[in-house]
Amino acid sequence: MANSIPKDFIDNLIADSDIVSVINHYVSLSKKGNNYTCCCPFHEEKTPSFVVSPQKAIFHCFGCGAGGNVLTFIKDHEGLTFVEAVERLAELNNVTVPREKSYIQNDFSKTYEINEITANSYFKSLKNSENKHIVEYLKTRGISGETAKNFKIGFADFNQTKLLAELQNKFSDKEILESGNFLRNEKGFYPFQRNRVTFPIQNSSGKIIGFGGRVIDDSQPKYLNSKDSKFFNKTRELYGFNNAKKDQKTDDFIVTEGYMDVVMLSEHGVNNAVASLGTAFSQNHMNAMFKMRRKITFCFDSDEAGLKAAWRALQISLKNVFDDRTVRFLFLPEGYDPDSFVKEKGNKEFYKKLERAMVLESFTFQYLKRGKKLDSPEDIRQIIYEFKKLLPQITSETLKETLLQKFSTELNINKELLLKDDAPERKPSFKKEVKIKKVNFENEFLLLIYLLQTFKDDLDSLSNDFLSFLKNSKQSEIEPLKEVLLFEDYQDSAVKETPLYAKAMMLGLNFTKEEALIEFIRVTDQIRLEYDEFFTDYLINLAKKKELTAKRKENLQNLLNLRDNNSVQEEELVQFLNTYS
Repeated sequence: MANSIPKDFIDNLIADSDIVSVINHYVSLSKKGNNYTCCCPFHEEKTPSFVVSPQKAIFHCFGCGAGGNVLTFIKDHEGLTFVEAVERLAELNNVTVPREKSYIQNDFSKTYEINEITANSYFKSLKNSENKHIVEYLKTRGISGETAKNFKIGFADFNQTKLLAELQNKFSDKEILESGNFLRNEKGFYPFQRNRVTFPIQNSSGKIIGFGGRVIDDSQPKYLNSKDSKFFNKTRELYGFNNAKKDQKTDDFIVTEGYMDVVMLSEHGVNNAVASLGTAFSQNHMNAMFKMRRKITFCFDSDEAGLKAAWRALQISLKNVFDDRTVRFLFLPEGYDPDSFVKEKGNKEFYKKLERAMVLESFTFQYLKRGKKLDSPEDIRQIIYEFKKLLPQITSETLKETLLQKFSTELNINKELLLKDDAPERKPSFKKEVKIKKVNFENEFLLLIYLLQTFKDDLDSLSNDFLSFLKNSKQSEIEPLKEVLLFEDYQDSAVKETPLYAKAMMLGLNFTKEEALIEFIRVTDQIRLEYDEFFTDYLINLAKKKELTAKRKENLQNLLNLRDNNSVQEEELVQFLNTYS
């Protein structure tokens, strides 16, 4: 169909929509048990027979028989065509409807089957006598055989030739590679997860879409997730969500920071926990949970990283907490995470902590007043300044009122003052164009040329990425560097005749191999931060995963702290660098 709307988009749009909130735009729903009811909008009645189930994401009228999903409701209630209903639902969700001239629906059934076979193979490997040490490791972590079976926890050995042969008998090489469980180089296939305890990741339908892997020694990275793909997106999926949503004993979700938190809580009878997959909590995550339940409790470590993660979650919550939705925050005692706490204290103590979790208003205030004194007028002004920045993000007038009341009472400040713009009215003026002096990187260029000339073989593996960036760069300031480094032969007389090369060879430095490697990373980081617009995001990702060496982290901190006018991304990088050791 010409200019069709991709089916994947429609499916995700329906999945991401909160059916209760959408239908509440048209009628007034009342909570009754796990469901919501009202008088049917499709026929006249005095006793409510119209029921909305957030768990099943459907509605049904027991009077007239009307029913369907959120898209059906909009289509029938507003008398729209299917396409118009999709556009209306997209509008309510603040997303744009994509159009494609031709669209082929993705079929991931083969991938799901491959993942299921792989998960079973990893699980069965625990019974292999050679892997007794893995079973002992799981036991020392407090994981019973029953829990390992429930989560299908397994072990990915270094040698997976039997699994590969089994898959190749049933699937094509292309299908195996697309699953992401095996990669291929010039030597052939090799497994993505190796020497790791594996945690299969399921989507909301229960299909295995990827794997998380954890080392049992000091190898890096400690955790390794399947790569993002068309069927696996870490910003959309939550570990343990498919199990947690089936738990009928609770009315909330508990958001933790890792697989082991989810697994250990389940081991101790707490079955409503989920965890994000190595990424910050996202809007998609919140949509998925609020579709099923109206209460979310974030349970993070009480260290600085945990507080910052909770603060990011709170900022997403501000625009999503309305009607009967609630968000709370639980911080365990210092040195504990949910895994260690429930293992040592038991689930009764954990539930006691859960009952005393901070409401959103209290956490907002406690976070903003950290390190400040309430008897200091200056500190109070700072708290108010930060609080006012949050107000535009709030969608619920009730939440805005309760937050205003909280801050007004705690700070002993008139509530109306908290709503006013504190900045004086400014007259329009013309800004003078400020010319920013460009940084001269000649010394860095000279050092780089010297290092690549003197330690060419030692730096070969590291230099490829930088030279690729250099080749694709259009920045005129680095043309002299390209003239030297991108020449096919360093020994060519044309290269040696360039002023930059000659000057570099006059440096007369005396580096060891280790010192040369450190200096190469430092100087290339400095150049790429200035000229590569994507490099900061790359460093942020490394910092999040804690994959920067101590020396590289220190060099980046020194470099960024000395710079003026850091970008928002660079400031974010600084924050990540400062939050781990």
